[in-house]
Amino acid sequence: MSYWQGIVTGAALVGMAVALTAAAKPQHFSTIDVERINIREPDGTLRMVISGRDRFPGSFHKGEEIARPDRRFAAGMLFLNDEGTENGGLIWAGKSVDGKANAGASLTFDRYENDQTLQLLQNDSGDRDIAALIISDRAAESMFEKVDGKSQVKTEMARGAPRLFAGKSRDRASVIMLQDERGTPRIMLKVDRDGTSSINFLDDTGNIIRSIGPES
Repeated sequence: MSYWQGIVTGAALVGMAVALTAAAKPQHFSTIDVERINIREPDGTLRMVISGRDRFPGSFHKGEEIARPDRRFAAGMLFLNDEGTENGGLIWAGKSVDGKANAGASLTFDRYENDQTLQLLQNDSGDRDIAALIISDRAAESMFEKVDGKSQVKTEMARGAPRLFAGKSRDRASVIMLQDERGTPRIMLKVDRDGTSSINFLDDTGNIIRSIGPES
């Protein structure tokens, strides 16, 4: 090896060492402005998407994105499992429409390859608002199917039903409601705005068949 070749080779090795050291060292940024961030595993599997409203993703099934333009009303985060399939998310939105609030937020956790079974929900329409924990049933089946080699959300499937609601209703009552497998309320514990409390039993059509108050 000549003198000059030695210098060039040595410089190249130093440059590579500096590059590798820089790559291994975490980068620090004071401010980052982005429209969307995709978080992936080393093998490329997508695990989370953080996005503004206009770049919010569709559904994901085993790494394949399914277009959902109906979702682009809120910013948020989409969670994906080890297979690259959607399994929950956090969204939020809020604006004034004709001088009236139209806002809300939702944190959800999904059953494997199905829809949400646990939700924290807040919704504000100005004169009425709701804040609640909602637990739902979902079938042990995938909500996705392959059509012509592409993933899509099934048009026909067992959608499940809400089974428990605990929170503040739109009429500002505190409510714990237990529902049957069809989502029909069957027992409701309620405290109204004025402090009136009751335990209500309902039939399979949702009508109160017995009500127990403090004096009964």
